[in-house]
Amino acid sequence: MKTLRAAAGIIVSCGALLLAGTVAAGAADQQAQSPPTAASTAAAGVTDAEKAAAKQIFAAQCSWCHGDYGMKADKGPQLAGTQMTEQEVEERIRNGKPGYMPSFRKFLNDQQIALMAKYIKSLKP
Repeated sequence: MKTLRAAAGIIVSCGALLLAGTVAAGAADQQAQSPPTAASTAAAGVTDAEKAAAKQIFAAQCSWCHGDYGMKADKGPQLAGTQMTEQEVEERIRNGKPGYMPSFRKFLNDQQIALMAKYIKSLKP
């Protein structure tokens, strides 16, 4: 009888350990499959090719008001370190700000606007 109880106790303990391991593995799989957060996406930054393309656009369209590729204020504000979200930056480039910044929707396509927003958000003051 004691042997049967001991065996049952071992089986229950092993089952509990196995269940705990399965739950932990499932949680790790779920975490690994989670979509990237905004913070991890922002940390990715821009590639060298994107940066080069953005700087060309910046020189032609933005440098009239924003100094040193967005690093310094000029007629317009410094862009590095903006508190705006990437989406808000896209909207500002596309629609402008009456009395302050013109709309660039006639000069830049949606891909270029998205690239510029990504570039601006990557700038660190």
